[in-house]
This record gives sequence, C-alpha cells and structure tokens, in this order.
Amino acid sequence: MTIRNSIRFLLQSLLPFSGLLGVAAAAPKLLPVLNQPIANLSTIPTAPVALDLNTSFGTEAIDDQVVRFTSQFNAGSVPVVLDMALFSNRTPVTRTNFLKYVADGDYVNSFIHRSVPGFVIQGGASRIVSNNIVAVPTDPPIVNEFGVSNTLSTISMAKLGGDPNSATSQWFVSLGENTDILDPQNGGFTVFGRMTRETFPNAQIFGDSYWFPIYNYGGIYTELPLFRSFNQAIDNPTDFLILFPSVALAPLPAGQAGEIATLTYTVVSNSNPTVATASVQSPATLNLVPQAGQSGTTTLVVRATDSVGNTVEDSFTLTVNASDTYSTWASRTAFPGGQSGTGQNPDGDTLTNLQEYAFLGDPAVASQAPVPVLGQTGGAPATQFMTLSFPVRKFTTGLSYLVEANNLLSGTWSPVWSSTAGFSHAQVLSAVDQADRTVVTIKDTAALAAQPQRFMRVKVLQN
Repeated sequence: MTIRNSIRFLLQSLLPFSGLLGVAAAAPKLLPVLNQPIANLSTIPTAPVALDLNTSFGTEAIDDQVVRFTSQFNAGSVPVVLDMALFSNRTPVTRTNFLKYVADGDYVNSFIHRSVPGFVIQGGASRIVSNNIVAVPTDPPIVNEFGVSNTLSTISMAKLGGDPNSATSQWFVSLGENTDILDPQNGGFTVFGRMTRETFPNAQIFGDSYWFPIYNYGGIYTELPLFRSFNQAIDNPTDFLILFPSVALAPLPAGQAGEIATLTYTVVSNSNPTVATASVQSPATLNLVPQAGQSGTTTLVVRATDSVGNTVEDSFTLTVNASDTYSTWASRTAFPGGQSGTGQNPDGDTLTNLQEYAFLGDPAVASQAPVPVLGQTGGAPATQFMTLSFPVRKFTTGLSYLVEANNLLSGTWSPVWSSTAGFSHAQVLSAVDQADRTVVTIKDTAALAAQPQRFMRVKVLQN
C-alpha cells in the first residue's frame, strides 16, 4: 500500500488541553542552528582561506516539551503529528507569545492554509468552528527577535510585509534552506524553534502537492493544501482541510535532541573542486585552498551535526580571481576600527593600507610587511650602485610600483624603474619568483662614487 493510500481521513475527537508552560530544569537539551551565515568569499590563486565554523554554527537550548500539532490524518494507525521544539532562551517574547496561543486553545482545529513545496508550509491564521472557517483570534503584535537563520526545518513567525514587528499568530516551517531568502527581508523572520528530526518528514509531506493538492481560493488561501483532489464546483473545501484537532504540550521524545554543545562539521558538496578544494580540520576549521592556475567560482555546502544526528547546513560561494584588486583584498581583510581607506594606517606602523596590500602585509599587525631594503652592488668603488629590494605582489590589477632616486631628499626625484617596464628591464638585478610575489632588486642609475649622497625610494600607486 502506498503512503498516499495509507493516509486516510479520520475526524478525531477534540483532545482537552492541559499542562503548564514549563522549561527544562535538568541539563538542557540542544539543537544545532545557524547563527551567522557564511558570507560569499573571494580570493586569488595563492591565498588559501581558513574559516572558523564555530562563528557561524552553534547550538541552542530547547524546552523538554514540544508543542505537538496532531493532525486528523493517520499514516496506517499512527496519527501524523508535527512536534515543534521551542528555544528556551533565544527568543523569549516569541516563545511566550506562541505558547499563549497554545494554552488558549487558539490553534485547535486550525489548519495549514499555505503550502509552497520546497519553501514553506504555513498555519496559525484560520481554524474551523461549527464547520465554518474563522480567523484565529490574535493577541497584540510582538517585537521581532530575528537572530537564528531560516534553515531547513526551522519554525518561524509570519508577519506583514514592511513591518518587522507585526507577527501575531501565524507560523511557518521552512521546507528548504531559506537563509538567503528570508534572513535579508523585512528585518529577518524570527526563528523560535525547530521541528524534531522524527516529525519533519511529516511537514515535508504536508508541503508536497503530490500528497496534498494545492488550490487557489483567493485571499490568504491562494496556495491552500487539501487532503485530496475534489470538484471545486460541488465539494465544500472545509471538508478537505488539513486540520489539527489537538494542539498541546507533550514530552520531548527521546533521541530528538542532544546535551553536548560540540558539533561535527563536514563538507557536503563542492560544485567545482578544480577551482578550490575544501576540507575540515579538527575541530572546526574549514580550509579552502585555491588550485594553481585556476580561476572561477565554486559553491560549497557545509553541514554541522550534533551528538544525536540533528543537522543544519549552510551554502556559500568562493570566487577565485585570476587577478586581485585593493577593493577585493579589503573586502576579505580585517581592519582595526574599520579603517579600510587606502591612506589610513590602523596598526600605526610606517605603512598605509595601500602599502600593506602592495607589500603583502597585515593592516591589523604592525611591521609585518617585508618593507623595502636598501643595499649596494659589489665591485670596485667606482662601479658600486645602490640597490632597493622589495616584493611585487602577483595576481593584481590597478597596482604599480615606481622606484625613484634623489641626491638631497628634496626637489625632483628621478625615475629608475617602474613595474610597468617589467622584470627584464636593465635596472632589474634580480627577480625571484615566489607563489604570491616576485622579489625584485632594483639598481640605481647613478654610481655611488659620483654622488655625495644618494637616496632611493619605492612609490606604490593605485591606477
């Protein structure tokens, strides 16, 4: 017998609601969440990226009870239920609001009024009273408490467009990874719990148009799921709604949440490993290594798993650019106090940010860049020349280096060499190629013996 045939209509008697709104008193139960989605990244072929996954993922304490929405449908002889595990502390206003609707019986005989396969199922707007559809009585709107990302199986509050603080009774379950869709809009949709691992497949069934066809009845019912196909001209749609005759607290089933905050990380997929490889190094570092000579974009999916098998995932892109710019470098670099301007010097050393970029330094740590070094050639005094050695950044555009010389530290500086002239120029004594730089030694144009004093400098220019 197929699942579809085994799901049969069964009106159940209304179960009385009882119990207090309690929270866990013993060791807290935990579920994994995504607190901060991993941002899309860019780098160059010689610049690996290391990410601390614990800054993105975490665990959240939940109640030792679930809110159980018991459907009027059975799969075989087992009622189809949705068990909602609520965060104990993360969203206190939203949690209190939701549990009050439960305690007041407002969700009894409510139904799923919206189904968008692969996106959400939504309820809490309407219920059946005396075989009529009526609105769920609402309490005052609550403040938005967005923080946890809208990932697969999370439970969130619905609200009015353009008003982050308008949530009342309506809730929805994410049937897809909705981080990029729901987090950025309308102040972010407040996630206040997760479906238990055991009952999330039921939410997916309720959101599957194969099992529950979707009809347009206008208003808020443009995506209304019903338990089977019917004749719209003859049949009463209230006879085909997915009702929840019982909505009550129930003990958190065993094995649905752990008590250990440590998560295990895996790379689920890497769409283009020829661009960059990805691996997790213990305990929580994601290493992204661009492949030599390659450029392009790859999409990565990372999964966090708790001690009992609950998971949460996030996806992001890594773009490997054949050439870098100051702007792309700045986008992936930490600047103290947000001082990212080319002429700023947040670490207080002798180098501006543009010079830090040019000489492969770190603007957050003083004196870390390999600054230019003065020297001189060997041989007889009459043939000795001053030299200047420094690194020229590889894989970059919009950046040039100009070496100049001067006798008095004033007046006109004479050009000696420019990076636009290349490394085969007559004044280039040596050019040592390395993975991310070419270390050049530039010879002055005037012999030391012919000058009373001599100075050299390198200027960094952004084209």
